[in-house]
Order: sequence, then structure tokens, then C-alpha cells
Amino acid sequence: MNEKIMYDILKGISNSAQESSLTGKCVDGDRLFIQTYNKLRKIALDNGWINGEIVIELNLDDTSIFGDSEERLNIERMDVIGAAAIIFMSSLQDQCLKIDVMDKE
Repeated sequence: MNEKIMYDILKGISNSAQESSLTGKCVDGDRLFIQTYNKLRKIALDNGWINGEIVIELNLDDTSIFGDSEERLNIERMDVIGAAAIIFMSSLQDQCLKIDVMDKE
């Protein structure tokens, strides 16, 4: 996996999370999105592509991010997942631009 592929996967997560948040469709995919996001984050950290203090791990038990488990809805989790994916993508963007420039040379 390279940064470009990771960026594209995160873009898919972001777009799907936004669509789910707006329409309510596929909101039960929130846990899969979180697991995938966290696996991508680990790969990116291991490769030095992102700063772990900026691109945070998503944990459903973290009430500062997801709120109280009794109150939160899947649709609201999708908003958080989408926002986290956008931050992650922004952190990868510099790496992806370098790849694009090298590909064009």
C-alpha cells in the first residue's frame, strides 16, 4: 500500500460517511469504517506518513469524541468518522503530491 491508495480509501470512507449522515443509509457500517480507519492510521504511522498527535485513533469509548454511548446515534458517529477521515487525508496530501510529481517526471 502507498499513500495514494490510502488517500483514496480514506476519501471513500469520508464520502460514504457523509452520505450516511445525510441519508441514514449504511449507518451500521460505522464500526467497519472505524476499524479500517484505525488500521490505515497504524500503517501510516509505521511508515512515518502522518503525525499521530494530529491524526487521532478513533475509539467508540472515547466520550470526548463520540459522546455518551447512551445518547449517540450511528448517524452522528458517521459525522465524526467523516471529519476524522478528512483530517487524515489532509495529512497525507503532501505525500500524495510528492508521488504525483514523481509520476509525472
